[in-house]
Amino acid sequence: MQIPFRFLIFAACLSFVALLPTSLVQQQAPTYRAYVSNEYGANVTVIDVATDTVIGTIAVTGRPGEVRPRGMAVSPDGRTIYVALSDFQPVLEVPEDKIVAIDVATNRIKAEYRVGTNPERLALNPEGTQLWAANENAARATGFDLETGKTLGEFQTGVEPEGVAVSPDGRFVYVTGETSHTVTVIDAKGLKLVKHFLVGNRPRFVLFSQDGSRAYVSAEIAGTVAVVDAKAHRVIQNISLGLDSRIVEMALAPDGKRLYVAGGGTSAVYVIDTESNRVVRTVRERMGRRPWGVTVTPDGRKIYTANGLSDSVSVIDPASLSVVKNIPAGRGAHSVVIGVVR
Repeated sequence: MQIPFRFLIFAACLSFVALLPTSLVQQQAPTYRAYVSNEYGANVTVIDVATDTVIGTIAVTGRPGEVRPRGMAVSPDGRTIYVALSDFQPVLEVPEDKIVAIDVATNRIKAEYRVGTNPERLALNPEGTQLWAANENAARATGFDLETGKTLGEFQTGVEPEGVAVSPDGRFVYVTGETSHTVTVIDAKGLKLVKHFLVGNRPRFVLFSQDGSRAYVSAEIAGTVAVVDAKAHRVIQNISLGLDSRIVEMALAPDGKRLYVAGGGTSAVYVIDTESNRVVRTVRERMGRRPWGVTVTPDGRKIYTANGLSDSVSVIDPASLSVVKNIPAGRGAHSVVIGVVR
């Protein structure tokens, strides 16, 4: 029997595709790494997300007791990690006060920047061209242009600024003032101060929803998460987690439906449904001690917490909301973010 010519062509095409490298047929899935800033270890722990094992430690400039790595930010492509470094003394600018950029591919420091005094936390604009730092002891927020290497401006904030976030459209910067119980709003396009507004006692962290309509502010002493109308810049609701929760960092699930809140006082992670603004679950069993940092992998498959009193990282399965592993980190694990290796 003679086989039709069109079927011969089809079979030849299938054979050719079978011989192609997998990377050409199907795009290779990204590889993730978790980066943990160790406040008292003067280093950053690197964890392979696939195996949940430590694959490296990156020393930062300075010795333990002299420099403290704390807040971190990730470039939009996930390939650069920015780490805020400061000293332990409440003085004016010293050599330890800087931002270092880590190349995720090599796990090496590739650049250093001076972005005001005593930087504690960082945020990037959506394009990854502007870096914003909360300068704790100076009561300032500093904007820095990563392309030109020049300072965009310094802005008066509340007392002890810590949390900082840039809106998804890049228009506004929110900065929390720990002891003034405020959020400062900065116009990132016009480079001018917009307003200050009150939130709960000791606001430590802030982030925006994916659509930019809401912001969330964690208040450590009040034990509340403020839900903010990000257009009107005002609090519209407070979600209570309890005075003993001592909440700090927060992270949104990739679909925006869940907000994960790290409770350092109760060694727990609180899960908030963002539609109802209610706490729907609390993860406690097997958690490390004093989780302050929390992040979610871009694919939404894992949650990581940085646990400062147990010097560890807890890995949480979002499906079961249970801790599946605890990984050793450095001294005083502070924050955790996810980098991407393509």
